[in-house]
Amino acid sequence: MATKVTALNWRPQTFSDLVGQGVISTTLQNAIRHDRLHHAYLFAGLRGSGKTSTARIFAKALNCEKGPTPEPCLKCASCKEIRDGNSMDVIEIDAASNNSVDNIRELREMVRYNAARDKNKIYIIDEVHMLSTSAFNALLKTLEEPPPNVFFIMATTELHKIPATILSRSQQFDFKQIPASEIEKRVEEIVKVEKINITKEAIGLIATAAKGSMRDALSLFDQVVAASGEEITVLEVEPILGLVKDIHLVNLMEGVVTDSVERVLTTISELINSGHDLKGVYDSFTSFVRDLIVLKSVTHTSEILVRQYGDPSQFKDILDQVTHADLVRYLNVLVSGEQVFRQASVPQYGLELVLFKMLELKKLQPLETLISDLQSLSFPDQKKNG
Repeated sequence: MATKVTALNWRPQTFSDLVGQGVISTTLQNAIRHDRLHHAYLFAGLRGSGKTSTARIFAKALNCEKGPTPEPCLKCASCKEIRDGNSMDVIEIDAASNNSVDNIRELREMVRYNAARDKNKIYIIDEVHMLSTSAFNALLKTLEEPPPNVFFIMATTELHKIPATILSRSQQFDFKQIPASEIEKRVEEIVKVEKINITKEAIGLIATAAKGSMRDALSLFDQVVAASGEEITVLEVEPILGLVKDIHLVNLMEGVVTDSVERVLTTISELINSGHDLKGVYDSFTSFVRDLIVLKSVTHTSEILVRQYGDPSQFKDILDQVTHADLVRYLNVLVSGEQVFRQASVPQYGLELVLFKMLELKKLQPLETLISDLQSLSFPDQKKNG
């Protein structure tokens, strides 16, 4: 049986298929349209943000039989070969396993020869930051004086490791983290075509868990589909993705707000017994407190919340018991205490310590209140010395 991987089946084939990288798509298309092409490009950004897919689409646009064209036809031999990864004139190199100076010297020898059939010879170097210093130096000479009709497209997730000499000889494109809303739209398109019964809320959880990576989102989607029944809801998605349920976040926060040590410790115990990674719990609770600030302060929250929650009205009691200033102080404790939590030899104790500090905040008077109280005090007139 053939493997059905959504990320591969739905890999973008044209610039219009790319999700969340509209500026980059437009810039590359305009460069082709106005014949303003550079010989070396550097694509940098988060994993799964579309760097390699963009490189392949750009290669199609340059070598299409109708090109160079902003819209590759996808029907000619060149487009099909690039799509299938067997084009003789588009060479993909994994720098993670071909990172020595000898590998780059071989590449320099290959560059001297003309394209076998197509208009251009294109080298796509993935994970280029893995090249050794000597390999970078060997590549530099080729980038300085490239042969005609040769293009280099380099991709990296760690831009800070690229030497300045390479950066100065390349056009750099920064691939941004893809917004969860755009990931949701793409997954909804796939769901409609694949005829998979999944709720919008479940898709929202997948998009949020992907943290800006389309590939991660589609991998999580495959995992959820494989593990679920006929209808996929939030209840099926949460345990598969290891997400902390809304009720646990609410219980932790209510324990803090009502000064209930027992409720806080009981909830942490439930999370541990259900197999949750406490690092994920800490991150989820921090995001939850941040989202409570949003819910307390902002009217239209759909595009601002870190996570989509099942029923926002379940937070009404909490929001009624705290002020905006209280929530800011809670968030400050969580953010500043993260290092303490991560360094704790027993994560449970680190999490409990940070939450105990949040509990103690309820016993402290805000500085503004103390100043106000002092100003309201009336002192008897002091007698003047005669």
